[in-house]
Amino acid sequence: HALVNNRNGTFTFKKLDEATANTDSNDNYWKYREVGDDITNPFPSFNGKNIQKIFFHRNRLGLIADEQIVLSRPGDYFNFFIVSAISASDDNPVDITVSDIKPAFINHVLPIQKGVMMFSDNGQFLLFTESDIFSPKTARLKKIASYECDASLQPRDMGTSVMFTSNVSAYTRAFEATILDDDVPPKILEQTRVVPEYIPKDITLSANSSALGIVTFGKKNSAEIYHYKYFDSGERRDQSAWYSWSLTGPMQHMTYTAGSFYVVTKLNNTFILCKHEYVTDATATRSYTVGGVEANVGSPLYTARWFEACLDCMDVPTSITYTAQTTTAPEKTVLALNYTPTAATNFYAVGLNGTNAGMVVKADSVTTNSATFNGINMTGWEVVVGYAYTSTVELPDYHLALEANKFDTDGSLRISGLNFNLGVSGPMEFHLTAKNSYVDSAGTVTKEFDDYIQYESGMKTGLANFGEPPSELNKSVRVPIQKKNTKYNLQIKIPDPFSTALISASWDGNYNQR
Repeated sequence: HALVNNRNGTFTFKKLDEATANTDSNDNYWKYREVGDDITNPFPSFNGKNIQKIFFHRNRLGLIADEQIVLSRPGDYFNFFIVSAISASDDNPVDITVSDIKPAFINHVLPIQKGVMMFSDNGQFLLFTESDIFSPKTARLKKIASYECDASLQPRDMGTSVMFTSNVSAYTRAFEATILDDDVPPKILEQTRVVPEYIPKDITLSANSSALGIVTFGKKNSAEIYHYKYFDSGERRDQSAWYSWSLTGPMQHMTYTAGSFYVVTKLNNTFILCKHEYVTDATATRSYTVGGVEANVGSPLYTARWFEACLDCMDVPTSITYTAQTTTAPEKTVLALNYTPTAATNFYAVGLNGTNAGMVVKADSVTTNSATFNGINMTGWEVVVGYAYTSTVELPDYHLALEANKFDTDGSLRISGLNFNLGVSGPMEFHLTAKNSYVDSAGTVTKEFDDYIQYESGMKTGLANFGEPPSELNKSVRVPIQKKNTKYNLQIKIPDPFSTALISASWDGNYNQR
């Protein structure tokens, strides 16, 4: 069977026609043996076995069946028989077997720049050639590592390295393998070593984008997904971080493409496709303007930019219906939606234009494909709706670096404060919590210090525009700490539906080696 691209925007899924196997028909089929017999030109070794994987390499179609690896003739994807029964040719099919002291049934295959990397339950193998020509005479297959690999989760190509997982322990472990050369052992790092109990054992889906530098893991029918974000500068990795998202609704599928992360969730028995933009593709109908008026966006003379509201399952209403106040009912606005919200608990509307820009209104009730907002007239608004969420960033303990990658963990360091440089940012909260606590005779945990919360209103040009979106392009914020570096927790929370950019942070304090 084949999914055929008709070159006109449509696709056709059909069974290939065996009757045209050796004709010039467009319906290709497995080519019959034209020369030799079962001795001189036998059937490919996948014959009679279950095919696990299909891939392309060096203009050849490859198939994996148990321990057998078979690649077609180059450019002739459906031909797995040799050209001549009496002489060898470089364009003959490649038929090779994986050998190891343990069972080496191949579960995954991943073409990379060095060749084709293959994964069994207990090992990693590389199919490559030391010659410019990839043929049965030059093909090489060797074992490069002996790490356990999850049979159900596809490894991911990160650009210059590969990430694969193992779930034999209580939690999933993620390994990153870098193939330097075919005669040099690979460099393999466990990237979950810093968070050994972070990724659940039963994840079922993975996706990645090499351009964005991110790998994502998740479980079907679960709302939690886990991201690994990395950034390489030459041969040095400047960023390596794990973080998680909680989606609205159980996730069914996910993928990266064209600078965006797409997730299919299921809400009220309806499948919803959500697009999370890493490369902004904002439009005026669903964005608010920062740095000037909307007409200046895109002009080389101004710094005005569009920013989308930060709402999950964000939607532009198809219609706005206003009902005036009566003696028995207050005024209300009903927004017609493209899906049915689950509840009004955290469902909000955000105004984007004119005097209504920056207004955040909570829904009073929801019903089939609509949401009702009491006591307000939204006629003429540019508005978007969706589920509100809170982003949380927890900062680590800081230590003084006496030299590169060498920190003093024994000296006394008292943090006076942290200084943050922000890009375009809306309201945020800095939650400072002391770690000091004790348990009394009744078993109650009591903190010695109360929590401190510093509220920042976001970037405002003056006190007269607190009802508008963020309006400055950069800002500095200082958060006082006045605690020992290991005696507090600091969390940054962003509860409002406006974008936030943390550019950098620094700390200052008093240090004593005694």
